[in-house]
Amino acid sequence: MIKDVWETEFEIRSYDVDTNCTARLAVFCRFMQEAAYLHAEHFGLGHTHLAPSNMAWVLARMRLEIERLPKWGERVTLRTWPSGRDRLFYYRDFEFTDAAGETILLASTAWFVIDYKKRVRVSPDWWTRADFPAGRKLFDSKLSRLKTCGCTAGSSMSVNYGDLDQNGHVSNIRYVEWIMNNLSLEFHQSHRILALEVNYLSEAVYGQEVSICQLQDGHLINHGIMAGGEDLFRAQTKWKTI
Repeated sequence: MIKDVWETEFEIRSYDVDTNCTARLAVFCRFMQEAAYLHAEHFGLGHTHLAPSNMAWVLARMRLEIERLPKWGERVTLRTWPSGRDRLFYYRDFEFTDAAGETILLASTAWFVIDYKKRVRVSPDWWTRADFPAGRKLFDSKLSRLKTCGCTAGSSMSVNYGDLDQNGHVSNIRYVEWIMNNLSLEFHQSHRILALEVNYLSEAVYGQEVSICQLQDGHLINHGIMAGGEDLFRAQTKWKTI
């Protein structure tokens, strides 16, 4: 039986939390990726089905709105479903609820398919005819292309083994971790994140030098990750002082 909505439960573990015993944002990106992988497998278009043809799903855009981040030991329920498609992307939305059934985080994502050996985007035969059920859209506006951060200098680092995913490039979760780590401990202890929007523009690979920077404008921060003068990743976060 085909499940239009995939539901799974996660517990916030000790290794998921920060100094406030609150789950890090990247933990939810990890939960979302795992649920998306499992639901795609359920539809017959997951990793085990695409890999023999050298194909893989790639995350291109993502938006999260955060009501609150749970504490160590809490259990959360994640529901996810395909929410439509167009010429460029397949869309998938996510909803996290706590033990009381209250919504704590909403997310929308946009995906496409690549040939991971040729490193090019592809449009498989099933792209226009795959009969995914299209559920509700959590956000009224489409996921947009963000403007460049505008900063010219930042923290530099080299991509290492632990940054890579199964396709041999930097994991989409690692980019989120990088921009969060680029903010000071004092900032994290005095602010709570309300929203995150990201664009994944180009892959970073093993040994590559990348630069991570941000520009703050009130409670909004524009983030950028660059290499060789090229934007690899753009993001905008919204925060509240606590």
